Amino acid sequence: MYEVLLHPDAQEVYVNADKALVKKIARCLVQLEQTPRSHPNIKALKGDM
Repeated sequence: MYEVLLHPDAQEVYVNADKALVKKIARCLVQLEQTPRSHPNIKALKGDM
């Protein structure tokens, strides 16, 4: 299993979102933790970090 870390700005949005949106985001985060490379919307980062 992997660990998903949110940027503080993203975490603030997550904490302040309505319950329906939090549920959708949480479901996506769980999927990312389990299989981050098999999601259709995931793309590798490019460039200097």
